[in-house]
Amino acid sequence: MQEVTDLDDTGSSSLGVLEPTANNQSEVGEGRDLFMFARPADSSSIFSEAKLKLDLLSSEEIDLMKSFSSIAHKKNESAREIEEALLYLGRLAGTACRHGIPVDLPLPLGMVWKRLTEESIDMKETLREMDILAARRLQDGDDHDATLVTDELLATQRRLLNSFAEGISSVLPVELLSAFTGEQLRDIMCGNPDIDVEMLRRVTEYEGYNNDDDVISHFWEVLREMTTSERKLFLQFVWARNRLPLKESDFDAPFKIQKDTKFIQEDGDYPLPSASTCFFSLTLPEYPDKETLKRKLLFAIENVTTMESDYVTNDVEVGEGWRGL
Repeated sequence: MQEVTDLDDTGSSSLGVLEPTANNQSEVGEGRDLFMFARPADSSSIFSEAKLKLDLLSSEEIDLMKSFSSIAHKKNESAREIEEALLYLGRLAGTACRHGIPVDLPLPLGMVWKRLTEESIDMKETLREMDILAARRLQDGDDHDATLVTDELLATQRRLLNSFAEGISSVLPVELLSAFTGEQLRDIMCGNPDIDVEMLRRVTEYEGYNNDDDVISHFWEVLREMTTSERKLFLQFVWARNRLPLKESDFDAPFKIQKDTKFIQEDGDYPLPSASTCFFSLTLPEYPDKETLKRKLLFAIENVTTMESDYVTNDVEVGEGWRGL
């Protein structure tokens, strides 16, 4: 699941399933970490063909075109591959939800989660969540071309959402999703996007250490000082997940910090911390100071492989996309 939002050196999606929103790419507006469904290459729709005929269409015809825009399109091989990939992604997300495993899917609230719960949405707010600059252009003037481009973007996202929802429906009863709000469904499936260090501390047990030991105090100080991305790497390292549940009662097992009994190496250096993702545990040597602990822990979480990164994808695998997994 982690590689779904990974980007290559050009800023494009590695697997071609999700792509950064315009706000994400430009780092403007709110939701700068959001992704949307990847748009097929060289796909055309009725909006593409309507650019040359817009002046000939009546307002009723334009409304009709928008109403059926999610199904009136030309399919190609790229579109079929993305739809199949989103179908599979929906199955993965639904299966994880059934097992109480939050997944890191930073998708737009209005375009995805509120539509899945059949909430009424404001299309201007939905567009602003993904592309605030396009929303401002539409608000400032009557630009027909910009309107068509925006309508085509929203229509494509609605069509691709059908594949994602179909995948979820094979695992979860989607008829019941309307019992939730979009925010509630997003939180249920994705958990808390922020790693709550204090909540994690409250569900922690110690083996060989006490809560007031210096090395334990240093550990929690280091974890609080980490960035959000570093905390996700830490959680990936110890649990093979990058999101915590919403509340303490949702934890299947406590987080354990165990004392490492290995001796100091001959050169006076300390061993790296290790983890067992199956048991949600961290084996922590008794480092002499906070700086040593921070250096060793950051090196471990940034370089040691975990369950979700048992191999490193190469150019051939990236070219194959999700089918190569």
